[in-house]
Amino acid sequence: MGKIINIFAKIAVIAILFVSVTCVSVNAASDIKLPTVLKDTFVYDQGNFLNDEEESKINHLLVELEKATTVEFAVITIPSLEKLTIEEYANKMANKLGIGKADKDNGILLLISKTDSRVRLEIGNGLQGILTDSISGRILDKYFVPNRENEDYDKAMSETVQAVINTLAASEEYEFSIEGIDESIIVDTTPDYVYVITFIIIIVLAIIVEFATGYWWGNGFGDGLVVLALKGLGEHYSSGSSGGRFGGGGFSGGGASR
Repeated sequence: MGKIINIFAKIAVIAILFVSVTCVSVNAASDIKLPTVLKDTFVYDQGNFLNDEEESKINHLLVELEKATTVEFAVITIPSLEKLTIEEYANKMANKLGIGKADKDNGILLLISKTDSRVRLEIGNGLQGILTDSISGRILDKYFVPNRENEDYDKAMSETVQAVINTLAASEEYEFSIEGIDESIIVDTTPDYVYVITFIIIIVLAIIVEFATGYWWGNGFGDGLVVLALKGLGEHYSSGSSGGRFGGGGFSGGGASR
């Protein structure tokens, strides 16, 4: 009887510990640091690492964006992710603040944690057709990540915000212009499937050319123009030529994190 009581006691202790840990995790997840929302304010530097002048300029652009399109674009910095992922934190914050018009789900959140070196563009469902996960990722890769590596968060924020606004302005769904925007800050908005199809077509054509030229002018497949060209290219680079090397670094709608 005593052994049975001990077993139940141990099970009870384990259950209590499990519930306690779960509650702590839930509380930590729900206690994210939310800014006090102010009228005509879309930039909230809770992490306190942005320049006041740049913050004011970006906020002006976002106020004008909301007037022209009803799109609500919030830029929020935080001291830390508090053991959450950037995706979890951004999703909770966007939904708790209610960014975007309820009937349009047209909110955007640029969340930045300097301490964790993480950033996310959270996109509402209503804008997913324009700011796809792929395009959001391209914007971060081209404008935020390089500037973050240089510790220039003001420029990272400014160029990322302008790239998002220019992407919206270039779409078929919106027609607007905002004074003070650098329209050269853009990214390629070609859908990924176009590149995939193009790559497949090139491969198929290469196989056809290789077969034809190898059959008629060589000893069979593998002796044609494609192989000869690749051989020549290999010999050229192995004989002393050198080249550079390049290297580098998802609300419920979607987005991209870096």
